[in-house]
Amino acid sequence: MSRLSAIASAPANTMLMGEHAVLYGHSAVVCALTQRIYVRASNRVDGQIVIASGLGQFQCQQADLESHLGQSQGLSFVLQAVALCKLTDGVDLTIESDFEHTLGLGSSAAVTVATLGAIELLTKSQLDAQAILCLGIESIRKVQGRGSGADVAASALGGIVKFQAKPLSANKVNIPNEAWLGMPKLRLIYCGYKTSTPIVIEQVRQAAIHNPQRFKQLYEQMGACAETGVDALNAGNWFTFAQSMDQYQHLMRYLGVSDETIEIIIQLAKKQVKDGELFGAKISGSGLGDCVLLLGSDRLDWPHTQISVQIDPQGVRQEARLPSETHKEKLL
Repeated sequence: MSRLSAIASAPANTMLMGEHAVLYGHSAVVCALTQRIYVRASNRVDGQIVIASGLGQFQCQQADLESHLGQSQGLSFVLQAVALCKLTDGVDLTIESDFEHTLGLGSSAAVTVATLGAIELLTKSQLDAQAILCLGIESIRKVQGRGSGADVAASALGGIVKFQAKPLSANKVNIPNEAWLGMPKLRLIYCGYKTSTPIVIEQVRQAAIHNPQRFKQLYEQMGACAETGVDALNAGNWFTFAQSMDQYQHLMRYLGVSDETIEIIIQLAKKQVKDGELFGAKISGSGLGDCVLLLGSDRLDWPHTQISVQIDPQGVRQEARLPSETHKEKLL
Protein backbone atom coordinates (compact mmCIF):
# COMPACT_ATOMS: atom_id res chain seq x y z
CA MET A 1 0.00 0.00 0.00
CA SER A 2 1.50 3.34 -1.04
CA ARG A 3 1.96 6.00 1.60
CA LEU A 4 -0.26 9.05 1.43
CA SER A 5 2.72 11.39 1.61
CA ALA A 6 6.50 11.17 1.13
CA ILE A 7 9.35 13.68 1.24
CA ALA A 8 12.69 13.49 -0.59
CA SER A 9 15.55 15.94 -0.85
CA ALA A 10 18.41 16.25 -3.33
CA PRO A 11 21.60 18.29 -3.01
CA ALA A 12 22.68 21.24 -5.08
CA ASN A 13 25.74 20.61 -7.22
CA THR A 14 28.58 22.22 -9.05
CA MET A 15 30.95 21.10 -11.79
CA LEU A 16 34.55 20.81 -10.66
CA MET A 17 35.88 19.93 -14.13
CA GLY A 18 34.50 18.68 -17.41
CA GLU A 19 32.34 21.49 -18.82
CA HIS A 20 31.81 21.28 -22.60
CA ALA A 21 34.17 18.29 -23.08
CA VAL A 22 31.67 16.00 -21.32
CA LEU A 23 29.29 16.56 -24.25
CA TYR A 24 31.86 14.87 -26.52
CA GLY A 25 32.43 11.70 -24.53
CA HIS A 26 35.06 12.88 -22.07
CA SER A 27 34.94 12.59 -18.27
CA ALA A 28 33.57 15.26 -15.95
CA VAL A 29 34.08 15.68 -12.21
CA VAL A 30 31.01 17.03 -10.42
CA CYS A 31 30.11 17.29 -6.75
CA ALA A 32 27.04 17.53 -4.51
CA LEU A 33 26.76 20.49 -2.12
CA THR A 34 25.14 20.73 1.30
CA GLN A 35 22.38 23.11 0.11
CA ARG A 36 19.26 21.09 -0.77
CA ILE A 37 15.88 21.16 -2.49
CA TYR A 38 13.00 19.34 -0.77
CA VAL A 39 9.86 17.93 -2.39
CA ARG A 40 6.83 16.46 -0.66
CA ALA A 41 4.56 14.31 -2.83
CA SER A 42 1.02 13.50 -1.65
CA ASN A 43 -1.64 11.33 -3.27
CA ARG A 44 -4.70 12.91 -4.86
CA VAL A 45 -7.80 11.04 -5.94
CA ASP A 46 -9.20 13.68 -8.30
CA GLY A 47 -6.62 13.33 -11.08
CA GLN A 48 -5.15 16.79 -10.49
CA ILE A 49 -1.45 17.74 -10.61
CA VAL A 50 -0.99 20.55 -8.07
CA ILE A 51 2.39 22.20 -7.43
CA ALA A 52 3.27 24.81 -4.81
CA SER A 53 6.76 26.35 -4.84
CA GLY A 54 8.65 29.60 -4.46
CA LEU A 55 8.77 29.87 -8.25
CA GLY A 56 5.01 29.76 -8.62
CA GLN A 57 1.88 27.65 -8.43
CA PHE A 58 0.56 25.19 -10.99
CA GLN A 59 -2.55 23.04 -11.44
CA CYS A 60 -3.94 20.91 -14.22
CA GLN A 61 -5.59 17.56 -14.84
CA GLN A 62 -3.22 14.61 -15.11
CA ALA A 63 -4.67 13.89 -18.56
CA ASP A 64 -3.73 17.41 -19.72
CA LEU A 65 -0.16 17.47 -18.37
CA GLU A 66 1.54 16.78 -21.74
CA SER A 67 0.00 19.91 -23.23
CA HIS A 68 1.56 22.05 -20.47
CA LEU A 69 5.14 20.78 -20.92
CA GLY A 70 7.40 23.64 -21.99
CA GLN A 71 4.75 26.26 -21.16
CA SER A 72 5.55 26.96 -17.49
CA GLN A 73 9.14 28.23 -17.50
CA GLY A 74 9.64 28.28 -13.75
CA LEU A 75 8.36 24.73 -13.24
CA SER A 76 9.32 23.12 -16.54
CA PHE A 77 11.78 20.66 -14.97
CA VAL A 78 9.26 19.58 -12.33
CA LEU A 79 6.47 19.09 -14.87
CA GLN A 80 8.70 17.01 -17.14
CA ALA A 81 9.79 14.83 -14.22
CA VAL A 82 6.15 14.25 -13.24
CA ALA A 83 5.28 13.37 -16.84
CA LEU A 84 8.01 10.72 -17.01
CA CYS A 85 6.68 9.07 -13.83
CA LYS A 86 3.48 8.16 -15.73
CA LEU A 87 1.26 8.45 -12.67
CA THR A 88 -2.15 6.81 -12.85
CA ASP A 89 -3.69 9.45 -10.59
CA GLY A 90 -3.03 12.99 -9.40
CA VAL A 91 -0.38 14.27 -7.01
CA ASP A 92 0.30 17.28 -4.78
CA LEU A 93 3.89 18.55 -4.83
CA THR A 94 5.25 21.06 -2.31
CA ILE A 95 8.76 22.34 -3.08
CA GLU A 96 11.15 24.14 -0.72
CA SER A 97 14.78 25.14 -1.28
CA ASP A 98 17.81 26.05 0.82
CA PHE A 99 19.18 28.29 -1.94
CA GLU A 100 18.25 30.74 -4.70
CA HIS A 101 17.86 29.23 -8.16
CA THR A 102 19.91 32.12 -9.63
CA LEU A 103 23.12 31.03 -7.86
CA GLY A 104 24.21 28.46 -10.42
CA LEU A 105 24.07 25.54 -7.98
CA GLY A 106 22.35 23.12 -10.32
CA SER A 107 18.84 23.81 -9.06
CA SER A 108 17.27 22.31 -12.18
CA ALA A 109 18.96 18.96 -11.59
CA ALA A 110 18.33 19.07 -7.83
CA VAL A 111 14.60 19.76 -8.15
CA THR A 112 14.29 17.09 -10.86
CA VAL A 113 15.99 14.47 -8.67
CA ALA A 114 14.04 15.48 -5.54
CA THR A 115 10.73 15.33 -7.46
CA LEU A 116 11.50 11.89 -8.87
CA GLY A 117 12.63 10.73 -5.42
CA ALA A 118 9.48 11.92 -3.66
CA ILE A 119 7.21 10.31 -6.26
CA GLU A 120 9.19 7.05 -6.12
CA LEU A 121 8.86 6.98 -2.33
CA LEU A 122 5.14 7.69 -2.62
CA THR A 123 4.45 5.01 -5.23
CA LYS A 124 7.10 2.35 -4.43
CA SER A 125 8.10 3.11 -0.81
CA GLN A 126 11.78 3.02 -1.73
CA LEU A 127 14.57 5.07 -3.32
CA ASP A 128 16.70 3.77 -6.18
CA ALA A 129 19.37 6.43 -6.82
CA GLN A 130 20.60 4.82 -10.04
CA ALA A 131 17.09 4.60 -11.50
CA ILE A 132 16.43 8.22 -10.50
CA LEU A 133 19.74 9.23 -12.11
CA CYS A 134 18.78 7.70 -15.47
CA LEU A 135 15.22 9.10 -15.43
CA GLY A 136 16.53 12.49 -14.28
CA ILE A 137 18.95 12.74 -17.20
CA GLU A 138 16.17 11.85 -19.62
CA SER A 139 13.98 14.55 -18.05
CA ILE A 140 16.66 17.27 -18.17
CA ARG A 141 17.46 16.53 -21.81
CA LYS A 142 13.80 16.70 -22.79
CA VAL A 143 13.59 20.20 -21.31
CA GLN A 144 16.96 21.57 -22.46
CA GLY A 145 17.27 19.79 -25.78
CA ARG A 146 20.70 18.53 -24.78
CA GLY A 147 22.92 18.36 -21.71
CA SER A 148 25.34 15.86 -20.26
CA GLY A 149 23.43 14.98 -17.10
CA ALA A 150 26.53 15.31 -14.88
CA ASP A 151 24.64 17.63 -12.51
CA VAL A 152 21.88 15.03 -12.16
CA ALA A 153 24.48 12.39 -11.26
CA ALA A 154 25.85 14.55 -8.44
CA SER A 155 22.39 15.29 -7.02
CA ALA A 156 21.37 11.62 -7.22
CA LEU A 157 24.55 9.99 -5.88
CA GLY A 158 26.13 12.68 -3.69
CA GLY A 159 29.82 13.23 -2.94
CA ILE A 160 32.20 13.72 -5.86
CA VAL A 161 31.25 11.84 -9.02
CA LYS A 162 33.27 10.94 -12.11
CA PHE A 163 30.77 11.09 -14.96
CA GLN A 164 30.67 10.19 -18.63
CA ALA A 165 27.67 10.86 -20.83
CA LYS A 166 28.48 8.55 -23.77
CA PRO A 167 28.30 5.74 -22.77
CA LEU A 168 26.59 6.68 -19.50
CA SER A 169 28.83 6.08 -16.50
CA ALA A 170 28.61 7.66 -13.04
CA ASN A 171 30.79 6.55 -10.12
CA LYS A 172 31.57 8.20 -6.80
CA VAL A 173 35.24 9.07 -6.32
CA ASN A 174 36.78 7.36 -3.30
CA ILE A 175 38.66 10.06 -1.44
CA PRO A 176 40.80 9.03 1.58
CA ASN A 177 39.27 10.04 4.92
CA GLU A 178 42.23 12.23 5.84
CA ALA A 179 41.79 14.13 2.57
CA TRP A 180 38.18 14.95 3.50
CA LEU A 181 39.43 16.39 6.77
CA GLY A 182 42.04 18.50 4.98
CA MET A 183 39.78 19.71 2.19
CA PRO A 184 40.46 23.38 1.32
CA LYS A 185 37.75 26.06 1.29
CA LEU A 186 35.35 26.09 -1.64
CA ARG A 187 33.74 29.37 -2.67
CA LEU A 188 31.37 30.28 -5.50
CA ILE A 189 31.38 33.87 -6.79
CA TYR A 190 28.46 35.04 -8.92
CA CYS A 191 29.40 37.25 -11.88
CA GLY A 192 26.17 39.24 -11.61
CA TYR A 193 24.72 37.80 -14.83
CA LYS A 194 24.53 34.50 -16.66
CA THR A 195 24.17 33.26 -20.22
CA SER A 196 21.90 30.23 -20.56
CA THR A 197 23.73 26.95 -21.06
CA PRO A 198 22.08 26.06 -24.41
CA ILE A 199 23.13 29.45 -25.84
CA VAL A 200 26.76 29.01 -24.73
CA ILE A 201 26.87 25.43 -26.04
CA GLU A 202 25.52 26.57 -29.42
CA GLN A 203 28.03 29.43 -29.59
CA VAL A 204 30.91 27.00 -28.99
CA ARG A 205 29.47 24.54 -31.52
CA GLN A 206 29.32 27.26 -34.18
CA ALA A 207 32.94 28.23 -33.49
CA ALA A 208 34.01 24.60 -33.74
CA ILE A 209 32.52 24.30 -37.25
CA HIS A 210 35.24 26.63 -38.54
CA ASN A 211 38.12 24.78 -36.83
CA PRO A 212 37.00 21.24 -35.89
CA GLN A 213 40.47 19.81 -35.35
CA ARG A 214 41.46 22.54 -32.89
CA PHE A 215 38.30 22.03 -30.84
CA LYS A 216 38.69 18.24 -30.92
CA GLN A 217 42.18 18.64 -29.44
CA LEU A 218 40.84 21.06 -26.82
CA TYR A 219 38.19 18.57 -25.71
CA GLU A 220 40.81 15.81 -25.51
CA GLN A 221 43.04 18.03 -23.35
CA MET A 222 40.05 18.86 -21.14
CA GLY A 223 39.25 15.17 -20.75
CA ALA A 224 42.86 14.41 -19.80
CA CYS A 225 42.79 17.27 -17.30
CA ALA A 226 39.66 15.87 -15.64
CA GLU A 227 41.29 12.42 -15.42
CA THR A 228 44.33 13.97 -13.73
CA GLY A 229 41.98 15.67 -11.29
CA VAL A 230 40.28 12.36 -10.42
CA ASP A 231 43.69 10.70 -9.88
CA ALA A 232 44.63 13.55 -7.54
CA LEU A 233 41.39 13.11 -5.56
CA ASN A 234 41.92 9.36 -5.28
CA ALA A 235 45.38 10.09 -3.86
CA GLY A 236 44.01 12.77 -1.51
CA ASN A 237 46.23 15.37 -3.17
CA TRP A 238 44.31 18.67 -3.14
CA PHE A 239 47.34 20.65 -4.33
CA THR A 240 47.51 18.71 -7.61
CA PHE A 241 43.73 18.92 -7.93
CA ALA A 242 43.92 22.73 -7.64
CA GLN A 243 46.57 22.79 -10.37
CA SER A 244 44.25 20.71 -12.58
CA MET A 245 41.46 23.27 -11.97
CA ASP A 246 43.78 26.07 -13.11
CA GLN A 247 44.72 24.11 -16.21
CA TYR A 248 41.06 23.47 -17.04
CA GLN A 249 40.33 27.20 -16.76
CA HIS A 250 43.23 27.84 -19.17
CA LEU A 251 41.51 25.51 -21.66
CA MET A 252 38.14 27.22 -21.11
CA ARG A 253 39.81 30.49 -22.17
CA TYR A 254 40.89 28.88 -25.43
CA LEU A 255 37.34 27.60 -25.87
CA GLY A 256 36.13 31.22 -25.76
CA VAL A 257 33.81 31.02 -22.74
CA SER A 258 35.83 32.99 -20.17
CA ASP A 259 34.92 36.66 -20.31
CA GLU A 260 36.33 39.82 -18.69
CA THR A 261 34.28 39.57 -15.48
CA ILE A 262 35.32 35.97 -14.89
CA GLU A 263 38.97 36.95 -15.31
CA ILE A 264 38.59 39.90 -12.91
CA ILE A 265 37.20 37.59 -10.22
CA ILE A 266 40.08 35.13 -10.67
CA GLN A 267 42.68 37.91 -10.44
CA LEU A 268 41.04 39.32 -7.30
CA ALA A 269 41.21 35.90 -5.67
CA LYS A 270 44.82 35.34 -6.74
CA LYS A 271 45.91 38.55 -5.00
CA GLN A 272 44.81 37.04 -1.67
CA VAL A 273 47.01 33.98 -2.02
CA LYS A 274 50.67 33.85 -1.06
CA ASP A 275 53.24 32.10 -3.25
CA GLY A 276 53.18 28.36 -2.71
CA GLU A 277 49.74 28.28 -1.11
CA LEU A 278 47.06 25.97 -2.50
CA PHE A 279 44.77 27.81 -4.91
CA GLY A 280 42.57 26.86 -7.85
CA ALA A 281 40.07 28.89 -9.87
CA LYS A 282 37.82 28.14 -12.82
CA ILE A 283 34.42 28.74 -14.33
CA SER A 284 31.70 26.64 -12.74
CA GLY A 285 29.28 25.88 -15.54
CA SER A 286 29.22 26.60 -19.24
CA GLY A 287 30.74 30.08 -18.96
CA LEU A 288 30.07 33.63 -20.20
CA GLY A 289 28.86 34.59 -16.74
CA ASP A 290 27.27 32.62 -13.91
CA CYS A 291 29.79 31.55 -11.24
CA VAL A 292 33.50 31.15 -10.64
CA LEU A 293 34.60 28.31 -8.35
CA LEU A 294 37.53 29.08 -6.05
CA LEU A 295 39.54 26.52 -4.12
CA GLY A 296 41.44 27.81 -1.11
CA SER A 297 40.15 31.39 -1.25
CA ASP A 298 38.69 33.65 1.41
CA ARG A 299 35.82 36.11 0.87
CA LEU A 300 36.41 38.61 -1.94
CA ASP A 301 35.60 42.31 -2.11
CA TRP A 302 32.96 41.77 -4.80
CA PRO A 303 29.54 43.44 -5.31
CA HIS A 304 27.58 40.30 -6.19
CA THR A 305 26.60 37.15 -4.32
CA GLN A 306 29.33 34.83 -3.09
CA ILE A 307 28.88 31.78 -0.91
CA SER A 308 31.10 29.33 0.90
CA VAL A 309 30.09 25.79 -0.06
CA GLN A 310 30.80 22.31 1.25
CA ILE A 311 30.63 18.94 -0.46
CA ASP A 312 27.73 16.74 0.69
CA PRO A 313 28.54 13.00 0.69
CA GLN A 314 24.82 12.14 0.45
CA GLY A 315 22.70 12.27 -2.67
CA VAL A 316 18.93 11.92 -2.90
CA ARG A 317 17.45 10.84 0.41
CA GLN A 318 14.19 10.45 2.31
CA GLU A 319 13.24 13.21 4.76
CA ALA A 320 10.88 13.24 7.74
CA ARG A 321 9.64 16.80 7.12
CA LEU A 322 10.09 19.94 5.05
CA PRO A 323 12.45 22.69 6.32
CA SER A 324 9.50 25.01 7.03
CA GLU A 325 7.91 22.34 9.23
CA THR A 326 11.19 21.82 11.10
CA HIS A 327 11.40 25.59 11.71
CA LYS A 328 7.86 25.70 13.08
CA GLU A 329 8.60 22.78 15.37
CA LYS A 330 11.60 24.63 16.82
CA LEU A 331 9.44 27.67 17.53
CA LEU A 332 6.86 25.67 19.48
